[in-house]
Amino acid sequence: MNLIKKIIILPVLILFTSIELFSQSNGSIRGTIIDSENGEPVFGATIVVRSEKKFAKTDFDGKYNLELPPGTYQVEYQMYGYGPQNRTIVVGSGKPSQMNVTFGAQVLQTVEVKDRAINESDASLLQLQKKSATVSDAIGAESIKKSPDSSAGDVIKRVTGITLIGGKYVFVRGLGERYSSTYLNDAYIPSTEPDKRVVPLDLFPANLIKNIRVIKTFVPEESAEFSGGLVKIETKEYPDEFTMKVGFGVGYNGNTTRKKWQTFDGGDFFGRPTANQELPSAVKAVPDFLPFEPGSRFGGINPTLINIGATSFPSQWTPDTTKAPYDKNFNLTVGNTFKLTESGQRLGVIFGTTHSVDYRFRRQKDVRYIPGNPVSLSVKDLTTVSPLQTQDADIYVEDRLFGNNLNFAYEPMSGQQFFLKNFYSVSSEKSVRESVGTNNIDNFQFFSQTNDFISRQLFNSSFGGKHAVNLGSLSRPHTLDWQVNYGEAKRDEPNLTQQVWRRSSTSPVTTIPTRLGNNPDGSRFYSTSNDTVRSFSVAYEVPFDQWNGLKSSVKFGGSALDRFKSFTFREFGSKSNIGTTTNDLYPVPGEIVYNPLEFLRTNSTGLANRTFSERQVEPNAYDAYQKLHSYFTQFDVPLFPKFRFIGGARYEDSYQKVKTFVLKEQFDVRRPGYGCDTGSEGERILLVKNNICSADNNGVGEIRTKDILPSVNFVYEFLQDQNLRFGYTQTLTRPDFREMSPFAFTPYFGGDRIRGNPNLQRTYIHNFDFRYEYFMGGANYIGAGVFHKDLSNPIELIGQPVAGQISPFFTYANASRATIRGVELDFRREFFDRFRFETNVFFIKSLVNVVSWEQYTISKAGLLDPIDRSFSYDPTNIRRPLQGQSDFVANLKFDVYLNKLKTTTIGLYYNYFGDRIFVVGANGTPDAYERGVGLTDIVFSHKMDDKLDFKFAAKNVTDQRFKIYVKDELLNEEKLFRSYREGVSFSMSMGYKF
Repeated sequence: MNLIKKIIILPVLILFTSIELFSQSNGSIRGTIIDSENGEPVFGATIVVRSEKKFAKTDFDGKYNLELPPGTYQVEYQMYGYGPQNRTIVVGSGKPSQMNVTFGAQVLQTVEVKDRAINESDASLLQLQKKSATVSDAIGAESIKKSPDSSAGDVIKRVTGITLIGGKYVFVRGLGERYSSTYLNDAYIPSTEPDKRVVPLDLFPANLIKNIRVIKTFVPEESAEFSGGLVKIETKEYPDEFTMKVGFGVGYNGNTTRKKWQTFDGGDFFGRPTANQELPSAVKAVPDFLPFEPGSRFGGINPTLINIGATSFPSQWTPDTTKAPYDKNFNLTVGNTFKLTESGQRLGVIFGTTHSVDYRFRRQKDVRYIPGNPVSLSVKDLTTVSPLQTQDADIYVEDRLFGNNLNFAYEPMSGQQFFLKNFYSVSSEKSVRESVGTNNIDNFQFFSQTNDFISRQLFNSSFGGKHAVNLGSLSRPHTLDWQVNYGEAKRDEPNLTQQVWRRSSTSPVTTIPTRLGNNPDGSRFYSTSNDTVRSFSVAYEVPFDQWNGLKSSVKFGGSALDRFKSFTFREFGSKSNIGTTTNDLYPVPGEIVYNPLEFLRTNSTGLANRTFSERQVEPNAYDAYQKLHSYFTQFDVPLFPKFRFIGGARYEDSYQKVKTFVLKEQFDVRRPGYGCDTGSEGERILLVKNNICSADNNGVGEIRTKDILPSVNFVYEFLQDQNLRFGYTQTLTRPDFREMSPFAFTPYFGGDRIRGNPNLQRTYIHNFDFRYEYFMGGANYIGAGVFHKDLSNPIELIGQPVAGQISPFFTYANASRATIRGVELDFRREFFDRFRFETNVFFIKSLVNVVSWEQYTISKAGLLDPIDRSFSYDPTNIRRPLQGQSDFVANLKFDVYLNKLKTTTIGLYYNYFGDRIFVVGANGTPDAYERGVGLTDIVFSHKMDDKLDFKFAAKNVTDQRFKIYVKDELLNEEKLFRSYREGVSFSMSMGYKF
């Protein structure tokens, strides 16, 4: 709370204690100077008004500001290496006159720039893309404002080649979220998720974002740890003058609002856990290596103390029933630039905060299957499936998002700039799941209820600078960039409670179900995850003239990153010492069954009616560490006019270690803290059989790699405003900590279980890119590209044999090879000054060789030792597309301007993704495919003047049904795996700019 108070109070104090230093009688000229050859801002250019004997210089953004009395002036723009330019400018009283200049162009032109946000509008982002060294796509604040999107996750799905899984995890060019990295303000950020390496994008409120760029080809100055793409999120920066904007909105969902709603006491206004959700002090007082369970006369914790501690846990098991409220959101942005001295010293600041809460209900049907085959599961055409379990669930989810950014920029003198960028976000999900299902292994019908609260917190702070190094009056300045970053991501899942009842499938419906009586019925689950990143980067750029005098540069530098991650879960339950009673009948709630008095009352045997204990059987914690040092050299050289080479190499030295353990065994000397690093699988099997190593590698995963990653990119402007891009690069993807950690857990009865693999190796990728770009002026654009990727040792999620359980098991493994190739098309155009049409589509084909045919055949024939890793891998298909990859994805946007000023607009947004693998099949069960759907949104926006604007949005107007299916090959029919609808959503919002 202290952090939040500081974030909110500090900018308010700055705002209201500041004194405006600008004279209202004077005016000024301001603008931006751009280099036409590379699209970069020109630093150090001189702006001279000789009649007033005044001058100014541009900063690193190419910006300048020169105060002048009202009048008409001849203004000179000068910079070594460029021809001088002159302008006649009229300066009014008390207001700035805008003049933007392009250096180096044959025909002088101006560049439209609004405030400091040179890369915020669609047109400016296209100019940035035009001159970029990489194949990239972007979306800026201008488009975000018009869209119905509320978070970065919603926004990014509009970008070419992007699909989104679960509303938060990005797939770039068909590669899963593990093959992409996310950077915030040019800094690597940790993940709130214990089981994913990528940051969920719903943590970033849309109205705090300046732009999102997706870098699709590698250059040495960027991290090499991406294959699909590098997602770079930039938060809004300070404006040139005072600005303050406030907005609020309400929303309605057809499935949810003002209808039955189930919830419970959990989470505060901001989405953080409350004190009553934390582990009781009686439990926290006991070291975590000592399970909170009754001891015996030979040691352990006194049973009476355990049962007294059990009474201090929260007592709510049954959710409260009410009516679902309306969705709500609020946002505020305030910023200014303060001129501190006449010599150019200045301070810029911007603060933004947003808070939203959404309520969503969906009715979901799930079916899991077991395969059958009269001949062999290897004969796919004869395989049929029968239900392993079925579930019909009512799911109530409350999502909260609280986001803040506070950015400072300080320029003590021309050519010296320091910045401090802070971001703090809380995203929470409170859910109630009520389901009815059938367990076809043990032949009973079950009724379950799960209450779950998850809070994710992300804090990131970046401090850095950009400095001009002048080595001579006639040379262009060198540039030094540096940045120190600290990021911390936390995930807290306190007191997940589950209740389960059952009755025999052969019993009549009049039979009253009784308590399951064992795990997970009556269980409490607590988990915490903490991911911390500390990093430093530095880059030094030296400009020089190529042999024909063309402007070139060489950049070199390095970075260091230390990452620490820990995850722990603790599970508690109880057992009855008095047998089955009427309290075990459905639907007697947990408030009665697990009443605190039941742990204190004793029966005729002298035992308490219920015994409380902690369950520590399987691994329930991991500690992980990564150290990454990188160095790079990069050249940007026009080989001849209009033909540019950008390339070099990056060296990365990485060390990763993950140790997974049971909390009670973390100090057990019989569990050595090292793995079984052997040269062959045969040696490992021998060590395991002789009890020197455990089958899970003692829970230790360790990888040390040193890689040199080359990058070659060419940009050829063969016609004016038309580019051809060619690229060949090598990148890699390392296993995430969770993927190397051999523990598993399911959040609800019957859910899938995923176990990590400590023996994973990193994936190496060869990337080939070609793209054609035509920049037609303004925000009009045509682009077409093709790409190809070869992946060695791709990490894939595959099935494991499982018997006697309704929860399928999966693990991660290195497949032998994968290829992916695709075509991307992008078109944006305005027609007749009243219509704007934008569309982007991509077609992708991928193929993964999970295991070799020889290995698969030997395994199926039973010729492998059961301890062999290959024995535990039983994918249904050894060749298939990448998981989560759609063959076809399309976005369409159509705007109609209802007036000449374009202040009133109706927009149609359409996003379609094709069929994609949702869950990889195992043990003969077919892969589950998510049916492709198209989502349609409609937005009406109206801007009354420069201050007030309105927006009305309707999302998912056709209320699409999301369906996942498996194919029964024998019967040649699709069978349901999962289906649900999200409902139509309506929202209204208003913003006012002061």
